[in-house]
Amino acid sequence: MSEPTGPRPVVIVALVVDLAFVLLFATIGRLSHEEGASVTGVLGVAWPFAVALLVGWLVAHRRSGWPVRMPGSATVWLVTAVLGLVLRVATGGGFAWSFGVVTLVVLGLFLVGWRCAVEVLRFAGTGLARWADRAASHR
Repeated sequence: MSEPTGPRPVVIVALVVDLAFVLLFATIGRLSHEEGASVTGVLGVAWPFAVALLVGWLVAHRRSGWPVRMPGSATVWLVTAVLGLVLRVATGGGFAWSFGVVTLVVLGLFLVGWRCAVEVLRFAGTGLARWADRAASHR
């Protein structure tokens, strides 16, 4: 039987999670400036960062082979934030240093944060399983 081609479901889920966080970032930004959360307004803010996210995934895949896990998270985050800001400015969007800092911090918390949480849970699960196996073998 041959291996299936295409991305594994976990990769698709991870990309959807990242895209959801980019949309959340744009939504929070619009609401915090009382601009409303219309679909077109949110997408207008989010699209440069969504495009940059896809580029970040490609770069992370080339560098570390796996943009879902921690080794690729910093690459995904930094490419998304920096290239997203560049695309925003290049297409007529505004820029302020405070917005750049907020972008770096919030996207860092979102894009790296959920990967950290998954790693902690994965480690806790395997660590607890190993502990239970050792405890059972000492009985």
